[in-house]
Amino acid sequence: MANFQKVAHIDDIPMGTMKQFKLGLDLVVIAHTDKGFCAVEDCCSHDSAPISDGYIDADGHIVCARHGAKFDCCSGEVKAPPAVVGIETYELKIENNEIYIAID
Repeated sequence: MANFQKVAHIDDIPMGTMKQFKLGLDLVVIAHTDKGFCAVEDCCSHDSAPISDGYIDADGHIVCARHGAKFDCCSGEVKAPPAVVGIETYELKIENNEIYIAID
């Protein structure tokens, strides 16, 4: 069973935005799209740029600010180059309007 750490209240991340959090040694981004809340690593697989410097586009994809690679917010799957490898995702849950991320 995973251990979860509380990281934010749902009101801290408005629809269409994302926010970076530090979990131990990991930097994680929580994105809020029409799919809900999702958590991914804060590192573009193309050249290690922080995903949190980017934005969420109209299709609900995270766009890396450095070279424009796009990733699905919830699956981490690549949606547009130059990235060819997806990014890590984190299990997330919401209880009493608080956002929790699974930690090792």
